[in-house]
Parts: sequence; C-alpha cells; structure tokens
Amino acid sequence: MDHLKMGPIVDCRYLRSAGRDVAVPFRLNITCDGRSNELVCSMVLRVLPEKRLVCFGEWNGEQVVAKLFLDRHGAKRRCSREKKGVNALRDADVQTPPLLFTGVLQPDGTPILLFRRILDAKNVMDAWEETKDDDRRRELLARLVTVIAHQHEAGIKQDDLHLRNFLLTGRDIYTIDGATIDAGQIGKLLPEAKSLRNLGQVFAQLYPRFDFLVPGAFQVYAEKRGWPIRHDLKARLIKEVRNRRNCRRSDYLKKVYRECSAFVCQRTWGSFMVCNRDFHNEAMTGFLADPDSMIDERSLLKDGNTSTVALVEVGGHRMAVKRYNIKNTRHAFKRCLRPSRAWVSWRNAHRLSLLGIRTPMPIALLEKRWGPFRSKAYFIAEYVEGVDAYHLLHSDEAEGIDKENVAKLFGELLRSLAGAHISHGDFKATNFLVADKELFLVDLDAMREHRFRWRFRLAFGRDCERLMKNWQGMTELTRIFRAQLTALKRNHPEFL
Repeated sequence: MDHLKMGPIVDCRYLRSAGRDVAVPFRLNITCDGRSNELVCSMVLRVLPEKRLVCFGEWNGEQVVAKLFLDRHGAKRRCSREKKGVNALRDADVQTPPLLFTGVLQPDGTPILLFRRILDAKNVMDAWEETKDDDRRRELLARLVTVIAHQHEAGIKQDDLHLRNFLLTGRDIYTIDGATIDAGQIGKLLPEAKSLRNLGQVFAQLYPRFDFLVPGAFQVYAEKRGWPIRHDLKARLIKEVRNRRNCRRSDYLKKVYRECSAFVCQRTWGSFMVCNRDFHNEAMTGFLADPDSMIDERSLLKDGNTSTVALVEVGGHRMAVKRYNIKNTRHAFKRCLRPSRAWVSWRNAHRLSLLGIRTPMPIALLEKRWGPFRSKAYFIAEYVEGVDAYHLLHSDEAEGIDKENVAKLFGELLRSLAGAHISHGDFKATNFLVADKELFLVDLDAMREHRFRWRFRLAFGRDCERLMKNWQGMTELTRIFRAQLTALKRNHPEFL
C-alpha cells in the first residue's frame, strides 16, 4: 500500500495535541511483547480530547476498531476496565466483537486495544431511526431485549445502556463498549430492581410516541427471564422510564450551554455563543462575529418591533436568524438580567428534539453582553422550505389540499406535546410550517414544560382555544380540527 495514501506516522503526543481535529489517514507504531506492528487508521469514530480516541483501521490485513486511551493518569485503569468488561461478555456467551490485540503506543506506552470490525453492521439507534414500520420496530425491540435479558441472566449490567452500544447485522446483535460493563454479580441472576432500572434506561431513549411498543417488548423480556407478567412490574418499569427520561433531559439541556462533543461554546465579557459543532467553521465564525451585517431588507422574513427574522446563507447552508431586539432603555433594564428569548428558544428547540417533535434544527445561540448583563440576542436555526399553516389553508389552492391529513399532523403534534406536559404559548397558524408532509413547530420563546398537571391543563387548554381561532368562519376546517381535539380528549382525558 502507498504510504502517502496511508498517511504520516504519528505518536501519542500528536493525538493529544490535535484535540478533536485528528486528521486521517495516519499510521501508528504499536508494540506487544516486544514486537512492533503498524496500524493504519482511516476514520475517526469518536474522540474525547486527551482522553480517548476510537477509529476504524487496518492491522495485519484485518479490518479493526482501535481504541486508544490517551489519559495521562487513568489510561491503564480505563484500558483494564474495558478488557475486563469484554472478557465478562465473552465468558457469559454474549456476542461481542473479538479482542484481537492488546498493546501500547510508543514512545510513552499509551494503551491500545484492537477489536475485529463487524462489517456491514449498524448500531441499533441508527437502525431504529431508519425504520418506518411499526412491525419492524417491534421485531427490533424484541431482538434487543432478548440480548439484554441474556446479559441480566448472566449477572451482567451495562451502566451506559445506550442503543448505540449495540451493533446490528442481519442475524446478530453485538454488545460493544466493555468499559460500561458491570460484572460485579456475574454468575448470578441480576436482581429484579436492577433489571427493571436497566431496562427502563433502554426504553427511555425512545420517543414517547413509541411508548405503545413497550408492553410487547417487556413481555418478550419477561418470558426470557421466566417472570410472570404482573401489573406491579409494568408500573415499576413505567416509573423507571419516566425517571430516566427526566434525568436524560436534565443532563442534555445542561450540555447545550457548554463546550462538549456536540457544541462549541465561547464566553467573553461582551458575548456568549454556543454553536452546533457540525456547523462551526470559518464562515460561521465570521457570521457570528457580526450577524447584523447579513440582515438587510432583502433578507427579511419578518421585521417586528421586538424581533427581526432574516434568511441568510452561511457556508453554503441556508439559515433563519431571529434577532431579539431591545426596544428602549426601559426594555433593556427589564431584560438584562433574565435569560434572553433566544436562550429560551435554543433550550426549547433541543427539548423538542429529545421528544422527536419537528422543529427547525437549532444551529447557534448568540447573546450580546456587558459582563452579566444581556442585550440583543440571536437564535439561528436551519431554514425549512415550507408554507405556514395559515397561508396553506387560507390560500386559493386550499381546496386541493388534503385537510384531513394536515389536521392529523396537528393531532399527532398535540399528543406529543401533551404527553410531555408542554404548552407552546402562541398557537397562531403562522407558527406551524408544513414541509415534505411534515409539521414543524416554530417560535419557541414562550414554550414551557409544566411541573404541575393543573397548570399544564390550563395552559394547554389556552393553546387549543387559540388553535381553533385560526379557523373561525371556516366550517369544514373547524369540524376537522375539532374532531382531532375530541379524539385527544377521549383517548387522553387527563390532557384536557
């Protein structure tokens, strides 16, 4: 193989200093029992700067997954834990990619593990998101919980039971990431409470609209474990799912305001900025330095007193920029110590993404500040090419539109919001975009998740009343949308 195509030889010092910007391909000299080999890394899968690097590569003619432990202080301990977890899975006859090589990287002995790469495999999360059929989803969940039941029967528990930690092939499911394996009770049946808690962690990763699939999957799991299907078991599982979702949401919504693998965050005396890392490039940096320079009369989608919305193109991506204006000195004093509406919109957009509710993808948040005091703020999201529901259903072409299907999209959205106890605060028809037969919810700065059910019911009731006002004087639309609200109330009386 041409060495130029394989890339330069690098060492652990380069990998630590490169941070997230590890250039591929590259070569590594690795050593085991005094013998040296060469590993060619072709694709970075995951990088935690100065801690861990995972990549695809080739070693001795085999396709491998390489795990490098770059932490200067805990690398050997983390590597040992990974090996222990993999060995526990193997001894319990749980399918996991074979560990082919254990060695070190020169010159400082950085530990490295090489696993056989499972070709033509995808993780269960990706497979789930690609699946559009409920029968296929049932089958996928059944296969997954069967593997988890096998682990629990062997006394194995995955502390990070994430759908991406399972690889799916046509016939098999492989468990990966041995570092998350708790084998403290190996050889014994995992207790009921721990099993339910672990299983709840899996189901909590599904969007709430898929909760109707959980009872069937739990029955498969219970039959595998030899458990009777008791009502109290189901109730405890549901409670675990809710608890895990709450924890997951809380953790994630903290992460969207700080530097991490998904976001770039910069905080100075004069501004606060957080940006989706996939969009953070030279063009985006220039735009965020002076967003007003790209907002002019030609780009305006809305020019209001309190907010301005413009369509811009940055780095080849079309984006909608919503600038929250400061009207006067009194308004400035009123807003300066409160989270900006851009801050709230950013959080709510990510909250909706966790629920699988369509909203334009949030790209960046920018607040102009003077120390702790906030001023103008900007919320940047993807631009969705669509028509708002008001103009769609009030246009001359409305007669040819499948209004029943549009109302059904609204019904599904209402069920998702109600299930999460979320009120929007402004259900004007212009705040709904219809694009590619999907319904997108926009204008999120008044959206709120309610802790108390009675407050939610009041706020959600006001949302539904505002929704129906959009169709005043339109008998057919009023009937169709009223039918959706009636069905929601009949099937979920706790919502209304």
